[in-house]
Amino acid sequence: MQMKKYCLLLLGLLVCVGKVYSQKNEYHEFRVIFKVNRINIERSFARNDQRMQEIVDFLKELNEDKSMQIVGVNFCGAASPEGSDKLNRWLAKNRLQALEKIIRRGVDIPDSIITRNDSYIPWNYLKTQIEKSDLYYKDEVLAILQEDSVQVKYHGGTQDRRIIRLKGLENGKIWKDLFKRFFTEMRNAYAIITIRRIKIEPIAGFTLPDLVNMPMVMKPCDYTPQWQEPTSPTVWTPKLYLKTNALALGMAISNIGVEADLGKHVSVTLPIYYSAWNYFKSTIKFRTLAIQPEIRYWFSGKNDGLFTGAHIGISYFNFAFDGDYRYQDYKGKTPAIGYGLSIGYRLPISKNNRWKLEFSVGAGYYPIHYDKFHNTPNVKDGLLISDHKKKYWGIDQAAITFSYMFDQKKKGGK
Repeated sequence: MQMKKYCLLLLGLLVCVGKVYSQKNEYHEFRVIFKVNRINIERSFARNDQRMQEIVDFLKELNEDKSMQIVGVNFCGAASPEGSDKLNRWLAKNRLQALEKIIRRGVDIPDSIITRNDSYIPWNYLKTQIEKSDLYYKDEVLAILQEDSVQVKYHGGTQDRRIIRLKGLENGKIWKDLFKRFFTEMRNAYAIITIRRIKIEPIAGFTLPDLVNMPMVMKPCDYTPQWQEPTSPTVWTPKLYLKTNALALGMAISNIGVEADLGKHVSVTLPIYYSAWNYFKSTIKFRTLAIQPEIRYWFSGKNDGLFTGAHIGISYFNFAFDGDYRYQDYKGKTPAIGYGLSIGYRLPISKNNRWKLEFSVGAGYYPIHYDKFHNTPNVKDGLLISDHKKKYWGIDQAAITFSYMFDQKKKGGK
């Protein structure tokens, strides 16, 4: 109160020689992020060192620039929704107090202009982030968040009914994704400091009561600022795909493939093909054991859509087309080995985006050393005629592939 009297006395003296103008309110927001279930501010976590330095610099400016007058301060504490209602309230309250203690240590703020909100889960922030994301079951999640908040008994305590419903989506997988991608930024405390700059000009005619009775407008805690600090990048989860080529299956060639994401835009795939039987008669066969490892570049960071690839092909073969001759890799021990390029497109075909359909075609170069036999009916091996060497340029890949996507698990805990 003493400080307030001195300020009013100083302003009274200024009125004697000039006119005081108040400019529009300015809002300065400062936020810090907390680890799971923590209430102490760790400078090394989530850019808190930079955030704390911004607070220090602002408080220093406040103390040095006497034209800046604090007219309101809102302190807010927030928690992510995975805890119980009781725990979230405790976390939010103590996180608020941790930030308030630091700010009030640096500048004098009267209690009369402070408001606090220590039981706040930032649902609006979560909705906004989900709307901009590629989250699975996105529409279902947003529909749940639009429901009214109702506290129900849950595991010996109380819990928001919306949280229980979110945890039940797809056996908890959606909840885990929310935890990884959004909850870190929700564990925060922030202060909204409202200031008004006082400008003095040498014009008479101003009276002190006009200054004292100026209305002071304060913003509530639960609002979306006009600017936001850059948040941590969305966590990207690499995927694993189990695949089979339907075109090869149509030719009675059994096959299976696996593909793994190496990073955004890059994956590696390994298909294996095997056939050891004739097609209805001994003079028709397309026997093979082949692998074609390929590295792919995806034009979308989601590793879906259009891609190009570079591959190596290795194939043992024994072919006969009901003609006079049968062709087999030299002595049955000399596979064709070559390399090529491919292009393709993959898209989701299920509601949860895990089933995929992929189209691809590729061409390559293969030096081939093979034996030529008489294709004799009802005889296992016809007479050898000759062996040949040639170079093959052409199509070496054609696929209509169905795949199922899994999340790759990371080592370690939270």
